[in-house]
Amino acid sequence: MSTTAIPAAAKDTGQPAKYERQPNVLRKKLSSVVPGSVNLQVLGAGANGSPSAVYLFTDQSRYLFNCGEGTQRLAHEHKTRLSRLEHIFVTRNTWNAVGGLPGLALTIQDAGVRQVGLHGPPHLDTMLQSMRRFVVLKNLQMQTIDATNSEPFEDSILSVQSVVLRSEQQPEQSVISYICKLKPRPGALNLVKCVEHGVPPGPLLGQLKNGQDVQLPCGKLVRSADVTEPGETALSFAFIDVPSADYLPALQAQAPEYKQLAASELTEVALVVHFSPPAMTEHAEYRQFMADNFSRCTEHIYLNSPSNGFSGYAAAHRIQYQLHQLAPLVFPLLAESLQLQPNCPPKKTKLEQEEPASGAQQPLDEGVVSMTSFHLRPKKGLDRTLESKLTPEEYIKETHAVPGVTELLAKLKCDTKLSQDAELASSESYPRIIFLGTGSCIPNKTRNVSSILIQTAAEAFVLLDCGEGTHGQIVRLYGSERARQIMLQLQAIYVSHLHADHHIGLIALLTERQSLAPEAPLLLLAPRQIEPWLQFYNRQIEPIAAAYTLVANGELLQQPLRGEAVARLGIDSIATCLVRHCPNAFGISLTLQAEHEGAPIKITYSGDTMPCLDLVELGRDSTVLIHEATMEDDLVEEARIKTHSTISQAIQQGRDMQAKHIILTHFSQRYAKCPRLPSSEDMRHVAIAFDNMQVTVDDLKEYQKLYPALLAMYAEYTEELEQRAVKRELKLERKRKLAET
Repeated sequence: MSTTAIPAAAKDTGQPAKYERQPNVLRKKLSSVVPGSVNLQVLGAGANGSPSAVYLFTDQSRYLFNCGEGTQRLAHEHKTRLSRLEHIFVTRNTWNAVGGLPGLALTIQDAGVRQVGLHGPPHLDTMLQSMRRFVVLKNLQMQTIDATNSEPFEDSILSVQSVVLRSEQQPEQSVISYICKLKPRPGALNLVKCVEHGVPPGPLLGQLKNGQDVQLPCGKLVRSADVTEPGETALSFAFIDVPSADYLPALQAQAPEYKQLAASELTEVALVVHFSPPAMTEHAEYRQFMADNFSRCTEHIYLNSPSNGFSGYAAAHRIQYQLHQLAPLVFPLLAESLQLQPNCPPKKTKLEQEEPASGAQQPLDEGVVSMTSFHLRPKKGLDRTLESKLTPEEYIKETHAVPGVTELLAKLKCDTKLSQDAELASSESYPRIIFLGTGSCIPNKTRNVSSILIQTAAEAFVLLDCGEGTHGQIVRLYGSERARQIMLQLQAIYVSHLHADHHIGLIALLTERQSLAPEAPLLLLAPRQIEPWLQFYNRQIEPIAAAYTLVANGELLQQPLRGEAVARLGIDSIATCLVRHCPNAFGISLTLQAEHEGAPIKITYSGDTMPCLDLVELGRDSTVLIHEATMEDDLVEEARIKTHSTISQAIQQGRDMQAKHIILTHFSQRYAKCPRLPSSEDMRHVAIAFDNMQVTVDDLKEYQKLYPALLAMYAEYTEELEQRAVKRELKLERKRKLAET
């Protein structure tokens, strides 16, 4: 891994991490002050494989509501600072609500966060405990609070009351909705009244302004209410999650609580955020409940709505549009972008629409996307100005604005078939290798974590590793309908080792596959040590045991897997070897029934590893070697410490096993676009992988022709990498000279 499993900050060096959060005096001082700014921000709207997650932030504190797979990636892309997160509230303990927690916990631990409260249904504590093999929390304390039997959460900013809903069919299953009440902000300080009451200038005025009563030096008590103007009406807002009709009776039973909240003269219900799935938000009984218990002035945000058209991962589309100019066959546009109309006028918010007629049923929201905001203070209302959107014309213009790129692209069209229109190209050549995630450690804007989809036959797919958000990557690349077909045709998932960035996406894939084909279990090839985690999830959270048949990677060390189990995948045999990374880390080779130039096609995948002789033997005479290349060449010592490979080491592994083609992947997050490459001669028969790239063996023969235009396109970025390398070398040189003297 990947430093994800054991982040640098978590290593026990006996010294505090240099980036460990220092006590913030100002923050402590503000902790008792009612904030002047309170905003709710949609991180993920549940569209096209994105999570449903909402971030609430004030001047002092941060709160997250639900944390599905991909939450930290969206937060990174949109510069939402999770390092200041203090409390997480989840509505369910199932994967769609908590699947992003493992990666997020490791990331915020690395950023110096030391304590986070996790509120939600039962079993969250045992879930974290069952993850301890691959989520190593040494410096972060995640305190779990069972919201079904705890007191309401309260701090100086808001109170959060849990509303427990239980299924009629399975009473042991509980889902939590939340009612949040902001502490009202005191009215403005009336200085005339302060003088009348004898309050001297100084800090006492500030305390009175903040709603605190004070005692004067003479002993007189002055109440804040006596010297301030009337305060604002307290605002309330709610998060509601009703998974299915089984929970509707429980929702109806809570009607008096919601009705009392809406009817109170002391509070105004500004907003309801719906985590409920579309089948429920469109249910007549559900909609009637909303009409009966909330006024027409209450706004509604419907996450997971079919109207929410865009996932929010704009940076992935930007780089895909740019790479598409190089080779449409290799870099097809994402189906998500083809389904959207990026230039349509912005949708009106309900505040801008005509007021509905009295008694009219409240319409569903028109749709929200990542970065839709709702201001709770100082001005109440929806704000769409920062919403994530696609601008393809801008991405293409950026590409052609780089000097020399237009001419190099024109030359490519003459030199290679890879510049053909992807829609006109034949897709009958197999295997087809599709890269869903090509980054290491944690996802960044343009590279998700490890996952490679291989189409081994016309109706058969195999997945090599499945980091967080893998299913979402499939949905955005292919569109929802084709993604369903692929999930039905997915026959096997291979997990190389148990670092989080290589298998956190597994639960989502298993649950999706089980819902589509409950009688057709997947073949799961993984370290045997994954079993306790899967058994826990199946036993305590939701049933997934029928979704897979586990074959331990270690069982294939001596005897490759053959026979009907793999023949239907278009594969003749599957073999593994141990590699040099962490305990129970494996490499794999797939020998296919398909042939190329008279020999069976053999694909070898390294997983994460240092240079490894056993992998060379396993991959002897491979048609394609897919090898991790986490570090650039002058970081060889860092690669050794973290048990990864440099780019040249990965290439040499391919040369040693006499592989015909080499594809490099698993790049450090510092190489968001293009890694720092060795000389062009060293890159013969070597391709570098990008997210959403797909290649056949024939495509790899021509990949090298892309390098001149590719390097020109990202010349500014690669020059920056060169400058960083020079600075590192100068720093090392200074250290050497100091050591000599």
